[in-house]
Amino acid sequence: MKSGMILSVAVAAAMLLPVGSIVTIASAQDRDRDQLKTDQQLQDRDKLQTKDQLKEKDQLKEQERTRERTREQTRTERPERPQHEKAERAERSGAGSGAVH
Repeated sequence: MKSGMILSVAVAAAMLLPVGSIVTIASAQDRDRDQLKTDQQLQDRDKLQTKDQLKEKDQLKEQERTRERTREQTRTERPERPQHEKAERAERSGAGSGAVH
């Protein structure tokens, strides 16, 4: 009984409202929904850009760490004189020791 009465009131109210106002309400709701979608898409794009920027920053930091590790390894592995200098000195002293052809 109550649901029938509610339905009657709803139908009567709808009949009293001009058709233009219903269309205006619907188009305003559509516009609001579209604006929310657009805003959400912009936020999503901003988040993706931020994620990409953070990822790029992390990659650059990791590259710098790798370079630093390589430098440190090179410093610790390399003696005071590079190996090729020692080899050249050995060749010079060996070649000048009197090997006659």
